[in-house]
Amino acid sequence: MTNSDYSNTAPRIAILADTLARWTGGIDFLRFCISALDSVSPGTTWNVLLPSRNSRKSLIALAKNGIKSLIGRKTSSLTGIPRRELIDGLTSSGSRINIVSYRDTSSGLTAAMRNCQAEALFPCASSLGCPFPLPWIGYIPDLQHKRLPHWFSERERKARDKLFTKILADAPAVVVNAVAVVQDIEEFYPGHKARLFTLPFCPPANTMQFSDDSGPTVRRIYRLPLHYFMVSNQFWIHKSHETAFLALRQVRDAGHDVHLVCTGNTHDYRWPEHFSNLKLIIANNHLQDSVHILGLVPKSDQLRIMHESLAVIQPTLFEGGPGGGAVYDAISINRPSIVSDISVNREINIGVARFFKAGSAEDLAAKMVDLLNNPPVMPPTEELFAQLIVRQHEYGNFLLNISSKVAKGAIA
Repeated sequence: MTNSDYSNTAPRIAILADTLARWTGGIDFLRFCISALDSVSPGTTWNVLLPSRNSRKSLIALAKNGIKSLIGRKTSSLTGIPRRELIDGLTSSGSRINIVSYRDTSSGLTAAMRNCQAEALFPCASSLGCPFPLPWIGYIPDLQHKRLPHWFSERERKARDKLFTKILADAPAVVVNAVAVVQDIEEFYPGHKARLFTLPFCPPANTMQFSDDSGPTVRRIYRLPLHYFMVSNQFWIHKSHETAFLALRQVRDAGHDVHLVCTGNTHDYRWPEHFSNLKLIIANNHLQDSVHILGLVPKSDQLRIMHESLAVIQPTLFEGGPGGGAVYDAISINRPSIVSDISVNREINIGVARFFKAGSAEDLAAKMVDLLNNPPVMPPTEELFAQLIVRQHEYGNFLLNISSKVAKGAIA
């Protein structure tokens, strides 16, 4: 469906950052959306809605953990919203935001929207319910629990099914990041009421300036080697870091003195032992001096580290959007990437990307060696950015037009 199918009337949109603000991939997605909206309406200050720190839900969860602790039961992880990381991420591309706190109830969210004079709320990763008095747009990141059920507990699979079924029943419109996600929804949730909209693949044109001394500076701060590939993912089990580690071993055995730099949160709530297992793989393959794990770093530093890399490696076994946030960032600063060949990644249609067989350390190593021997010819930055800016306008208009239809109750 083209943008011409929608009204050009631009509604006032409020950005809901409750669930998505709790993980770096969600923050990246919010940044991409705000950057696209900003390209259509430059100079706008975007209202980003967050539940208050002392929300009723947080206090209840804290009380439950206290009771569990007293009776000797395992407590639940209380992952708060990292506001500093959120603000850093959302403003790194130059957008202006205003954090609006609200009481974490339906009436509290309604009041916040009205105070902002918002005509639509986006993206809602859980259903606000049919009775919610103001227009809202749903968002489903992926159906990983359907494609890779063995990495989820039965309880979590049921919870995700319940969550997505409700969104698809209550929301007039649901936005996804890839055609592959639409196909999964149609397969696993047939007969849903919501209308699905696939966002265009649009990494933002990142105009961040990389001075001649930014490379040496970032290398000194993080003690980085001269030649390195980069993996920039959270250390979740489906990201398949081990594929990159084993490939690096083969590349070094072939005589190439290259390293691997990794950024991202090292905790996987589903598999708490996963990071320890990865460190064991590093040790068993004698890569302690060749793999550099930096953890979470400020967005601006992450991009500078990426800018100095040979290429970004994306070994993931599953994504909800083409390439995941790492490849978006690589394209946005005109760096090459080597990407697993899962179907959603095949939707990458701009930038310089080479594909390898997902899960194959041998094929990834071959592609890494090929890149070292035959460095890719990158497009002129100005030419790439011109294309990305056009796409960014299309992305922004797409969001505005969907929001306009929802605000007017005109979603068919």
